[in-house]
Amino acid sequence: MKSPPPPIANQKGKIKKTVLMPSLEKPHREVIVELTKAEKAIERLRRAESKRKKEWETYQETTHALKERVKELNCLYNISNIVVKHGLNLDEILKRTIEIIPDAWQYPEITSCRLRLGEKTVQSRDFQETAWSQSQDIIVNATKCGTLEVFYREHRPDMDEGPFLREERSLIKVIAESIGKIAERHNTEEALTLSELKTTALLTAIPDLMFQIDKDGTLVGFHEGTFVTLRDLGKRMIGKNIYALADRDQLIGRRLLDHGMLYVRQAIETGNPQMYEQHTSINGQGRDYEVRMVLCKKDEVLGIVRDITKKKQLEREILEISNREQRRIGQDLHDSLCQHLTGIGFMGKVLEKKAASQVPLEPVDIKEIVDLIDQAITLTRGFASGLNPVELLAEGLMHALNKLAWNVKKLFGVSCTFTCSDPIYIYDNEMATHLYRIVQEALNNAIKHGKAKDIVISLEKKGAACTLRVSDNGVGFGKISSHGRGMGLSIMQYRASMIEASLDFKVRAQGGTDVVCCFQIKDGF
Repeated sequence: MKSPPPPIANQKGKIKKTVLMPSLEKPHREVIVELTKAEKAIERLRRAESKRKKEWETYQETTHALKERVKELNCLYNISNIVVKHGLNLDEILKRTIEIIPDAWQYPEITSCRLRLGEKTVQSRDFQETAWSQSQDIIVNATKCGTLEVFYREHRPDMDEGPFLREERSLIKVIAESIGKIAERHNTEEALTLSELKTTALLTAIPDLMFQIDKDGTLVGFHEGTFVTLRDLGKRMIGKNIYALADRDQLIGRRLLDHGMLYVRQAIETGNPQMYEQHTSINGQGRDYEVRMVLCKKDEVLGIVRDITKKKQLEREILEISNREQRRIGQDLHDSLCQHLTGIGFMGKVLEKKAASQVPLEPVDIKEIVDLIDQAITLTRGFASGLNPVELLAEGLMHALNKLAWNVKKLFGVSCTFTCSDPIYIYDNEMATHLYRIVQEALNNAIKHGKAKDIVISLEKKGAACTLRVSDNGVGFGKISSHGRGMGLSIMQYRASMIEASLDFKVRAQGGTDVVCCFQIKDGF
């Protein structure tokens, strides 16, 4: 190929540029080939650009979808976080949950929601019910208990379910399930808390000492009841063998522990409750205990220890009272009735001899025998009245109390009256007798210990509830020495418990004491 011609200078001496024209020598065919290659390159660039554009659109769609999924995951995480970390009650959990939900939807700025659970209804801020909605039932313990609803306040293009995404349907379902589980958990915790409160109240009300022990003598559980001095001991002994109380602490004799463990093993081996009574000395004072052993789980026994010292004292006192009363009755029979009967027998022998000797009988002799018999009958009635002071009639208690008040006034020289505004009929003679004995002991305390000069016995009724009251103007219950308030009060309490009555001792503001016994009666009982 020839080299291009040199540049030509113009008239001013400047060099002109040489204009190169397309080589006419280049074949036409080569030009066509070059153009074809260029067109193909352009097409490849177009396809690459289209592919890149589609990939960019796919990337944007994927990024958007991922952002939506992140929002959904954040929503579920935040709901879980509310329950786990804050420990709120159900109302607070629902309020915070309802404010979290809108942010998880595609258009949070126009999203509002409502949650109904039982009688509770919670709504998000700027709530508005519209036609563009999703809803999902809330199931609690296999029962529909509410509904979760999501609304768009403005129109949006249709997607998979109206304006909502398919994933949002899955999300509302998961949220509703979570709320249902939260409600189930709340109900369970509430029931558990209530059960624990009841158990705690029950244990607090039980005065007995309770413990759990295994077959080897290891203390598993302990409740001191009213044995408050053993509280620290129980805490210290949990998980330890009870024989440490004898070997190390020397609080309980080893023989006593051996005796108790014998019943523990019997309860485990037989599965039947075991019971025994134990007398022991604590701080130099004798105490009586009733011990029960019950199998509570494999190789473990629940022991219940009840202080029955007062019960035993009461039983001994009642037995002694019974013996004293028998001795008194025997002495009275010997000194009075037997003497009359002896006299009657002697005079009968005299009459028998006179009749055998055909001596005329004088009326005065027979009259003396009749008088002695009348006196014996009177004495017998007195004994019977002492043994059973209340007549076997519905009005017997009223008559007996009225007579008791008259006798107290006559014997002790104090003012004693009985008042009963309306007739009160008690058909249960055992109840009437217990009430009479309670009043009798109250009068004895008022006169002997309270030094009372004015005593009023009253009987009132309101419906089936009755109140028997003994009021006096003595020194007052609080000023009576503990010796004067001995077993008599315990026996009164015992009698009240026998008829399911309550017995209270109250100090009167103006001085003196009120003994109040409240009981129930049934008409025609």
